[in-house]
Parts: sequence; C-alpha cells; structure tokens
Amino acid sequence: MLLLLELFLALCFGFFLSTLTSFFNVVIFRTTREESFTKGRSKCEHCHQQINWYDNIPLFSFLILKGHCRFCHKKIKLIYFLTELVAFILGFAFTLALIALPWLSSFSPWLLVLYFLIFFVLLFALLADLQYLIVPDFFIVLLSILVLVVQVLSKQSWLLSLLAVLFSSTFFVGLYFLANKILKKEALGLGDVKLMIPIAFLLSWPKIVLSIFLAFIIGGFFAMLMLLIKRKKLGQALPFAPFLILSALISFFFGEAIWHWYWGLLF
Repeated sequence: MLLLLELFLALCFGFFLSTLTSFFNVVIFRTTREESFTKGRSKCEHCHQQINWYDNIPLFSFLILKGHCRFCHKKIKLIYFLTELVAFILGFAFTLALIALPWLSSFSPWLLVLYFLIFFVLLFALLADLQYLIVPDFFIVLLSILVLVVQVLSKQSWLLSLLAVLFSSTFFVGLYFLANKILKKEALGLGDVKLMIPIAFLLSWPKIVLSIFLAFIIGGFFAMLMLLIKRKKLGQALPFAPFLILSALISFFFGEAIWHWYWGLLF
C-alpha cells in the first residue's frame, strides 16, 4: 500500500511539472511576440483557432491528437511534447529519489523541492535565451520568490546575500552602460542583468564572485569556439544567460571546494 502511495505521489509531481512546462512554453512563446500570457486562451500557431481545454492537457492531448491540430490538422511542434515528457520524467525520478535515498532524509524535503524548482525554472530561462535571446521577466520574478522562500527557510545570512546582490548588480549595470558607450550597441541584455539578482541572492557572498568569473571564462571560450568553427561571426549576438546559469550551478555545488583550491594555490 505504501509503495502505491509513493508511486502516486511521484506521478502527481511528474504531471505537475509537465503542466508547469506547458505553461512555461506559453510564457516563452508569447513573450517573443510581446503578447500577454495571462490573457486569452491558447491558439493553434497555424490556423489560430482557440484550443479546447481537453486538447491542452499535457502529454495526453498530444498523444490523442497524434501530434496534429484538431482543426487544421497541421503538425504540433514536437518540442512541446518532448519538454513536457522530460519534465514528467524529472519530477517522477526526483520524487522517488526523495523517498528511496536515505541520505536525503537529513535535508529538509521542502528545501529540496524548492531548490529543485529553482533549477527547473533556470533551465527554462536557459532554453528561452538559447532559442530567442530573451529571458522573460516572469521567470525572474518567479525565481526571486522561490529564492526568498529558501532564504527564510534555510536561515542563511541576509547580509551576505544582499552583499552578493549589490556586488552583482553594480558590476553588471556598470558593464551594461560601459559596453553600450564603447560599442555603441547593446552588448549585454537587460534580461541577463535582472537574472543575476535572484542568482546572486541564492549563491550569496563570496560564491557570486566565482560565478561571475566562471561565466565570462566559459562564455569567452565558447564564443572563440563558435568563431573558429564559423558558426558565429564577429559582432553577432550570443546568448549569455546559459553561461550565467551554468556557472551559477557550478558555484552552487562546487563553489567552496573551488574557492579553497584557488586560495590554496596562492598561499
């Protein structure tokens, strides 16, 4: 009986993440078109017919409709179904891991869920910037709320977190205006600047310093690689949020070890 309950909880959380993914896809799609994602029902991208609620159920509707619009019979983008499927698998696996792995019991389950949701939202911020060179404000607001809740529950130092936000904001705002003045064009998106606020609060001080340093190292290496293989030309826009997020994850999990290793080399 207990096993069935655990499987049910895993299925519920998996489906919740699939539903969240469906909504996030709408947020990204409408943000690119400068449309409100809070008003109006979803419509087919081809015939613009309003989609019925029963044709908008994550995973199931795509399978029932065999990947085609009910009205115009044009193909629905497979990426929507795949992202929902991956989200379901991640949610299902995460829930089972919380239940099955004994060493996780030493952590607060609510904190683990919140951290998981933060990384989940960061993943979609990364995908949005990779595809459309945007970071929707909705993701930044949602991240900020989740990070503040984590801050309250984990009882971390507010002073160090605020110091990290102040340092990050000053650095990126200064870099934004300096780059615009020198290059005469927007070299750093405001979305990247805003994204660093919840990231800085999450990482706190001094991990934020390491995160920023790694972002420019990884981003610079990737930019050089793209130029060498001629996938990008000099002056072309390159999404920076993926490097900010990747460096933040590295700093979150391995920041202390890297920090001690670095200072060990100097002294």
